[in-house]
Formats: sequence, structure tokens, C-alpha cells
Amino acid sequence: MFAVLTLIFLAALVGIIKPYVAALSRKQFAGIAVGTFILMMIVVPKSDQQTSNVDSNSADAATGTTPSNLQTDSTTSAHEDSPASKWQYSSDKDEMRGSTSRYATLISNNTVDLDFPYGEQQGTITVRRNSDGLNVMFGVGKGQIMCSSYTNTTISVKFDNGPIQKMRCTGASDGSNETAFFTNEGRVLAGLRKAKRTIIEAEFFHQGRQQFVFDTAGLEWK
Repeated sequence: MFAVLTLIFLAALVGIIKPYVAALSRKQFAGIAVGTFILMMIVVPKSDQQTSNVDSNSADAATGTTPSNLQTDSTTSAHEDSPASKWQYSSDKDEMRGSTSRYATLISNNTVDLDFPYGEQQGTITVRRNSDGLNVMFGVGKGQIMCSSYTNTTISVKFDNGPIQKMRCTGASDGSNETAFFTNEGRVLAGLRKAKRTIIEAEFFHQGRQQFVFDTAGLEWK
């Protein structure tokens, strides 16, 4: 395309000097030359850009480098393959003491049907760090979990396909039965960080042992 325009431009310049077509004047040849020159200026950048793209792609092929647009697609695909974390994070500040408590909370995939007056309940795992230290808790909205500080009570925990572990637990300091505290919180936290799936089995008052399944992948906790 550029070569054709160049020939037309040169022919128009010759016509300005000595018109060789009877029907065209020097002024008309000059108009053709100007118009052709403008078209040449438009075509040149496009040609350079196409050449640059070809050179860039050739260089990528020679060096084994993946083009940036393909790298972005590959990165996006990798993120899509990773399961999204279901953990929820929050914090609150103690204005009097100037300390901040951090929380990571996860709700179970399943519900269990407890007898009246409790009904269907989901389990919750809560990791908390405040000025008193680290706590890992298991709880339900309504129900009586059989854990206390004065008896040797345990909650069974299974991380992925590992063995069932019996974890000592204790009740809340206010005497409520909806929440149980793991006494070996560091051990439980280590398991939660590594496991993609965790099953917790706790005994409830007059309800027997109930199991709750959690997708624990992606816990971010320091």
C-alpha cells in the first residue's frame, strides 16, 4: 500500500513540473500530491506498529517468553482453580485498655437438628487473639455442649484424612453452654492452618454426639 502511494506521489510531482495529462493542470497535480502525501503519513504508523508487533512476537518465541496477555490469563486461571476461603475476619478495639482483639470465624457446611427448644443449628469455629492470648472455640447458636473445666471432657477433631484426635475442652467463664474452648489451642490452630476439611464431633446434653463439617482451607492467621 505504501509503495503504491509513493509511486502516485512521485507521478504527481512530475505532473506539477510538466503536466503530462492534457485533462489535468499543474494545480490539480499539486492537489493529488498533497492528498497522496497525507495518506502516506496515515499508512506509515500502522505499518510500523504491525512490524513492531511481529518483531515482539518473534522475540517472545525465540526466548520462550510468554506474552503479557497470556501471562495474565494464566495467573487468572490459577486463582480460579484455588478454592475461595470461607473464613471471615473481624476485629474490635478495647477503648479503655487500648488493645485490639482479632477474630477469624468459620461456619459449618451442615446443620444438625437438635431437640426442642433448639432446632437446627450450624457449628462455628472461632479463632481469637486478644490481650489475654490465643483462644480457639467451637460453638452453636443454641444448645448445650458438654464441656466443663471440672471434668475430663473432650471434643473429637479430624483434619482432612488424618486420625481422629480427642481435644480437651472447657466451658465459657460465664457458665454458658453454647461455646467450648479448646485447652490446647495451639495444636488445634496448627491443624486448621493445614487442613482443607475439618470435622468436629461434640457431645450435647441429651442429644448425643453431633458432627459438624467445615471447609477450613485458606486460614490466614499470624
